Amino acid sequence: MTALVYENAAPLPVAAFANDIETAGRVDFGLRRFLASDAVTADLYDDLETVLGEDAARLSPEDSAAISDRLRNVAPTLKDVVGRLLTPYPPQMDAVMERSSEVPGPDDTHGHLVRFASSILTVLDLMGELAELREDAPS
Repeated sequence: MTALVYENAAPLPVAAFANDIETAGRVDFGLRRFLASDAVTADLYDDLETVLGEDAARLSPEDSAAISDRLRNVAPTLKDVVGRLLTPYPPQMDAVMERSSEVPGPDDTHGHLVRFASSILTVLDLMGELAELREDAPS
């Protein structure tokens, strides 16, 4: 065993820190945005763009079903994130959850998908900057 003599030890660097309101606010925002990244992904925005974008075309029933499934899968995570980040809890999230449980008839598949995507986009708008994609966010 080797003994370490105090005089020979390298000094530990002292980390600078701040405990002011501005720094605490930035840390809080960063943590909240990181939490939001669990639900708000590039894939989600791609699906919303496919359904609601300027160049959106009427999708095939297969494509509509695939996008609906992906939106249904993200809805519970979005609900959890919104419940943690937004106070008071927005009633618009209830509309998302209602639409995620609906099973439209064959004639209303496209209309349902547009309403479902619109309700998710409304919640993302309420989240504001928290719903913006981070540069290093995984897809």
